[in-house]
Amino acid sequence: MKKFVALSLVLMMALALCACGNKVEAQTWKFACSATDNTCWADMGRDFGKMISEATDGAITVQVYAADQLTSGNQTEGIQGVIDGTIDLSAHSNIIYANFDQRLNVVSMPFLFDSYEDVDAKLTGEAGAAVGKVVEEQGLKLLGVGENGFRAVTNNVRAIESLEDMKGLKIRVAGCKVLNTAYDLWGANWTNANWSEVYTGLQTGTYEGQENPFPTADGASMSEVQTHVTNWTGVYDCIFFTMNKELFDSLSPELQKTVLECGAKAAENQRKLQREGVNEVIEKWKAAGVTVTELSDEAVAEFKAATASMYTDPEIVELLTADLIAAFTK
Repeated sequence: MKKFVALSLVLMMALALCACGNKVEAQTWKFACSATDNTCWADMGRDFGKMISEATDGAITVQVYAADQLTSGNQTEGIQGVIDGTIDLSAHSNIIYANFDQRLNVVSMPFLFDSYEDVDAKLTGEAGAAVGKVVEEQGLKLLGVGENGFRAVTNNVRAIESLEDMKGLKIRVAGCKVLNTAYDLWGANWTNANWSEVYTGLQTGTYEGQENPFPTADGASMSEVQTHVTNWTGVYDCIFFTMNKELFDSLSPELQKTVLECGAKAAENQRKLQREGVNEVIEKWKAAGVTVTELSDEAVAEFKAATASMYTDPEIVELLTADLIAAFTK
């Protein structure tokens, strides 16, 4: 009987030690994104936070800091904070991540994707793995790939129904070598400017148009200062959802697995919300009097042909690397 009791005590102590070893330490993770709090970018952080909290019995809490509050609105510093460990999680566009490695601009090559189905197939396959490796080389852990979407072109001059219609328009374009080259070849009179300056610039006539995914443009009230929008697949943006690498490595293998599962699911849910949001914004803008243009097949072919040379341009190929371009185009 004494031996049985002693054995039982040893077993109970062993189980208690195992339980303590698997218990997740209470901690709070900071999630930063460049979009505002009322967007599906912030929803991705909240969604991830809910899932990871439930998986750890409330031990881990995620605080969402939208519009890069932690870095006074500076998107690049928002990512740098995750690399440095002052911020734990980041959701930013590939264009912003490309400030750390220009190869990440490959996602923005013109007409790289021709549909959402094409996006999903490539970014969840070999191409996604290749670009994800580049992200992780920056000292980050990639948890999932969300969506900023196809960048629609707006302006207050005329409908863009053909390549000729684009020529000469004063368009604010995101600061990206790939985008700038594309708009050069499309004949636009493009310029770069901080996003915070664009609304006023459109009001005053400094710019006649801009290009951004629908939810982003709607969040900045572009329909108030723009009369035309072209809905196309010319340029696409993804969102890299990342975690500080040292933090990820410090987690137990079990918790790492949970974090990756929750991150992938949160990104998947965000992509769904983003696509639903596009349709909602289009209907909202139509009701507000904005002319929404869908390109004909002939017009798409015309725009594609104008930028086809970018895929073999020595400067672009050197910037993005032939291997990474091939991963998306083969």
